[in-house]
Amino acid sequence: MRRSWKISVAVLALLGSVIGADIYFEYHRTAAREEERLTLLANALDANIGEQLRATSRMMDALREDIPGQLAERDGVQRVSRRMTVLSEAMTGIRTLLHVDAEGVVVASNRPQLIGMNFGGSERYSTIRESHRPDTLYVSRPFNTPLGSFTISLGKTLSTGSGAFEGYLLAIVDPDFFGVLMRSMLYAPDMRLSVAHADGQVVYSTQTSPDIRGVSLSKRADSPFVRHMQSGREASFIVDVATATGDRRFFAIRTVHPAGAVADKPLVIAVSRDVTGVFAEWRHSTMELGALYAVSVIGTLAGLRMLGRRKHAFRSLQAEKEALKKGAEEKIQETNEQFRAYFNNVAVGAVQLDADGRYQLVNDRYCEMTGYSREEMTQRMRPSDITHPDDVEGEGVQMQAFWSGESDVLDIEKRIVRKGGGTIWVHVFAHAVRDERGQIKFSSAVIEDITHRRALMHDLEDARERAEAANRAKTLFLGNMSHEMRTPLHHIAGVASLFRRDPLTEKQSRRLAMLESGVKRLDTVIGGILTLVDIESRSTSIRLRTLDMEALIGNVAASALERALPKGLQVTHHIGPLPEPLMGDPAHISTILACFCNNAVTFSEKGTIHIRVMCVSEEAGSALVRFEVQDEGIGVAREHMGRLFEHFEQADNSNTRRYGGTGVGLAIVRQLARMMGGDAGCDSVQGEGSTFWASVLLVKGAAPIKQTGSEDYQI
Repeated sequence: MRRSWKISVAVLALLGSVIGADIYFEYHRTAAREEERLTLLANALDANIGEQLRATSRMMDALREDIPGQLAERDGVQRVSRRMTVLSEAMTGIRTLLHVDAEGVVVASNRPQLIGMNFGGSERYSTIRESHRPDTLYVSRPFNTPLGSFTISLGKTLSTGSGAFEGYLLAIVDPDFFGVLMRSMLYAPDMRLSVAHADGQVVYSTQTSPDIRGVSLSKRADSPFVRHMQSGREASFIVDVATATGDRRFFAIRTVHPAGAVADKPLVIAVSRDVTGVFAEWRHSTMELGALYAVSVIGTLAGLRMLGRRKHAFRSLQAEKEALKKGAEEKIQETNEQFRAYFNNVAVGAVQLDADGRYQLVNDRYCEMTGYSREEMTQRMRPSDITHPDDVEGEGVQMQAFWSGESDVLDIEKRIVRKGGGTIWVHVFAHAVRDERGQIKFSSAVIEDITHRRALMHDLEDARERAEAANRAKTLFLGNMSHEMRTPLHHIAGVASLFRRDPLTEKQSRRLAMLESGVKRLDTVIGGILTLVDIESRSTSIRLRTLDMEALIGNVAASALERALPKGLQVTHHIGPLPEPLMGDPAHISTILACFCNNAVTFSEKGTIHIRVMCVSEEAGSALVRFEVQDEGIGVAREHMGRLFEHFEQADNSNTRRYGGTGVGLAIVRQLARMMGGDAGCDSVQGEGSTFWASVLLVKGAAPIKQTGSEDYQI
């Protein structure tokens, strides 16, 4: 009886191991089958959407050729609109067609209610106008259309005979196109098919609760979308947590380009399933096998007859396993053939080493890098045979860890000696495949020639270190010198004020006024230098306050008028429509405008100085506001405009003798503007005048009522 018990226990242990192994391998087979199925659906979706983009591009090319002739006729707009109506009804997936002129006004459309609308302020208009590549299909980020749809648009530019921008054609995609196509591919309730713009915003998804349209998939740095885009591959398969919904899913992701056309931004599609749903059948099968095993244990304890039946079941399972194994071997053979085709055509060096470390496979690029032929290397040479003597020791240490099993990855940079005698730097990334004992079966590696990159990086690092050292020394010197100069300057100002207390002759008063003017001017110069030093040392902050734009601009204009009137100049100001209330740093804004106004007064002998404020763009929580000062002064030559905003630079440094100044004012302006989320610049015509501008990102909303002793908001 004891002998039978021991035999039974041994058999049960063996059977449990077999069932466990089968469950394990079935898990991976289930994952592989689902990967293949999702990948096939992603490929089909890619082909459909890519073809739709291509067809739309060709349709707009044909429409672009016909428009000039039709618009030349008396009822040209009606003809073009009717043509657009016919095309939109004939083309699957296109809801609206528009012809927009160079100013952003809709000239013709299959939607009469859109004609006359101005899209000049839209992102789509700006992108197409600034790029203006006639052969490019412009794919916009998703947006809410004037007719209430959330979708994307496809655009093509229109050109004059000389190639100048004349407007563009816009095709607004019907979101139902994605819905019908994607819903037809669903085969499981936990599936989700989505399409997103290359910038990360979801255009459409079969996921409706919650609605993820418009959600940014790039908000998480390690999201499946970001990982796919950073990989540079056309297709990826990723198992990760979904950015929008937080559930763990299988993702088959593809980047969609229009077939046979060029697009400025691609679309990205994702076909995914919930991991729990994928393995539901496997879990059910696992539970069944577990129950079956429990029954077999009970039956074995009842008698050896049940053991015989279990053995029969085991043989059946083995037969099924062999059939599956045969199918897997055929799949492996097919995969190997695909790998060899890719291996021999990859743009970097690629090799495979056998268990002894000899070359087993090498591609053409690696032969080109080393100068050796495939026959000279395979089964004869090792990578260490062509390693530079100075790198052999370091490589040997890492290779020892790689071959001993301490690491499955080898990532090194080294030099190799080419057959012809030259030396190149390469980056080697290798991965080992081991057997169940941990011994290497083979290893594969990609080798990139980085000789030129290393030389560039070395030169750049040297230049950066020299520049940073020089900048630190300059900042320290300026700060120390300015402080050292300000102390005796204040002494001089104090002594001058003491002289004012005593009776003075007219001549003494005039000379004392000259002294005080010089002290004040020098103090201003030193103050500007110290401000620049504070900004560069990052000790300047932004204090947010609710802005009274009328009062702020009025004060700046009044101050400028005091300096302008002695020269016969006039000062005007205009504030365009702005969202209210706005928060920003009034001190920094005043500093920027005061610098612009001082320059305008200094470099103008006649005319009027105009101060303007306008809203450039706005979003949910902020507005980009532009401040500009226009004068009718001497202007700036085009060749000098590039260095206007550099430290201690003027348009013409000889001007410092005539007009004075240190050249730090505009440098401070640009630094302050960039600190506040904007920029600064200048538009000028020499001899006619200049317009200096600065854009600032202001926060929408008023500051809360401050408690006693509280400070302004600081950034």
